[in-house]
Amino acid sequence: MGKPAGNMSHKAVWISALCVLVPLVVCASIALNRYGPIGQAPLIDPAALRSGYGPKTFEDALQRADSRLAVKRERVRYFPSDWLYLEGLSHALLSRARLTGDTRDLIEADQVLARAIAISPWPAGPALSRASEALYLHKLDLSQSALRRLYASVMPPEIEDLDEARSMECEIAFQRGRLSEAYNLCATGNNLGIRLRRANIYAKQGNTALAMVEIDEVLRAKKYSPSTLSSIELQRASIALSRGDWEASGRWVRAANRAFPGSWLAESYLAQQFALEGNLKEARRRYEVLAQRTGNPDVLDGLTRVLEAQGDKTEADHWRRAATIVWQKRVAALPEAYSTHYAEHLMAYGDPVEALVLAKQEYTRRPFSTPIVNYARALNRNGMQGTALKILRAGFKAGFYTPAMLREISRAYLGLGRPLEAKIAMVSAQFLNPKITDLRQSLVVFDQD
Repeated sequence: MGKPAGNMSHKAVWISALCVLVPLVVCASIALNRYGPIGQAPLIDPAALRSGYGPKTFEDALQRADSRLAVKRERVRYFPSDWLYLEGLSHALLSRARLTGDTRDLIEADQVLARAIAISPWPAGPALSRASEALYLHKLDLSQSALRRLYASVMPPEIEDLDEARSMECEIAFQRGRLSEAYNLCATGNNLGIRLRRANIYAKQGNTALAMVEIDEVLRAKKYSPSTLSSIELQRASIALSRGDWEASGRWVRAANRAFPGSWLAESYLAQQFALEGNLKEARRRYEVLAQRTGNPDVLDGLTRVLEAQGDKTEADHWRRAATIVWQKRVAALPEAYSTHYAEHLMAYGDPVEALVLAKQEYTRRPFSTPIVNYARALNRNGMQGTALKILRAGFKAGFYTPAMLREISRAYLGLGRPLEAKIAMVSAQFLNPKITDLRQSLVVFDQD
């Protein structure tokens, strides 16, 4: 995987002169040369993209998912001990869960696949499906174990299955903080999962220019189903958000809504976008509709932040409490999948000590950029700035480099009474994301980090 071409700008030169003052904080930005021209194909206009096959709206997709699920349930009713039918049921449950975000479908899919694996003689059974589902739920050990089962299969796996397995190995290495290993696993290949994960690696190294190029090349390669196109466009919007380019994020978010009308996730991004654009009234209206429709705790958190920005404390408290209840239920059911989100909620609205416990546990399991930031933030909030610096420096050494990490470095130095280093770290964060200190940055809930 290459680096973007181009000469270093005067900003990068200025930072390099200051690197000697703050070890491991700003030097990585020079190495990746974020400020030069991209030197690749022109970026895509999202308005020009069109979808291909598949249900055209969220409602159509949901009806198809419900119908497919009913058929799969009926087959399992007649053949309860056939792992192939159980695997089909799990696929139907996961497909609907990816559409709706419904935790109940995720729990049932997990149980169904566990049953299918249990009744299958080693090394037969739905190994690839189990690996994918476990990874979706952030159960890294279980996913790795399922992949070992796949590799032990008597019949050699198909090339497409091996590509998908390599994509998952890449994601597992990434989430375990082994960025170099993930980088190598995703370095080649045109499998969609590999390419999108490759783009995410670039972005979490701070190399958002190359991440944009990667996703744009994916979008040029072929037409996708409306739901897939919308998902890719939201990833593209997330990169724009990480760069503080709210104008670009708005274009991509609106394209995602056009591609797959009715998607609650795309509509959530759009509500957030209105908030970033200063239209809090419209953001509130959209979040309130989504809150009633979905009950999703991320939506409730987004609505809470908008209400706080409007000064409506009573309503904000109502939705904050509602979100807390939902997060607690989700964490109790699927702790690996939701601990990071709940820790973020607690840091904003709950007990910082409880947030620290959760954030530390998640960092121990998955020490990549997001848990690194959450753990460092919790440490800073609890007056443990020295430990926060160690965690962040370890993250930089592993190759992760994001504006949020630099922001927490700045906060740690400030808490330690070292304002010069704090200022340098914050200036470095602003080079990557000029909006990092904008008060509206706190309204960002949806960013696919």
